[in-house]
Amino acid sequence: MDFKEKFIKIMHHPELFWIALGSLGLLNWVSDERYLKIAFRLQMKKKLNLENPQTYSEKLQWLKLHDRNPKYTELVDKYAVREYIKNTIGEEYLIPLLGVWDKAEDINLDELPEQFVLKCNHDSGSVVICKDKASFDFAKAKRNLTNSLRLSYYPGGRE
Repeated sequence: MDFKEKFIKIMHHPELFWIALGSLGLLNWVSDERYLKIAFRLQMKKKLNLENPQTYSEKLQWLKLHDRNPKYTELVDKYAVREYIKNTIGEEYLIPLLGVWDKAEDINLDELPEQFVLKCNHDSGSVVICKDKASFDFAKAKRNLTNSLRLSYYPGGRE
């Protein structure tokens, strides 16, 4: 989807427009509570009940505002959580780690096995799966990972 198609889609869906503005940091001045109430109304077509949340979605929004345990940062960090798992239930429950890089351009394809998975530490959608190194488009994978590394989930979803 090119820029024009994305723009038209966003303009026809107010919830996407709101999230896009938020993701760009243009709504950082809006309080988390107000932002979430507006986003919820646009997406769910109903008022967000934070006084007595009933639905799963309402409870998630309440947690974003009222349950700011610093431990969560470690638990959602794909790399940092490894130490927690090792110390809590044991190292045998960890999937083998091939490497950790700060930038996609630092990844050396030659050092990776024939099949592997690459993913960003901070999100849930940037997974790159290589089933065959010979046919793997490494340049495209690096571009996708680099773009994902630029994303912050706080401005768009206050997470």
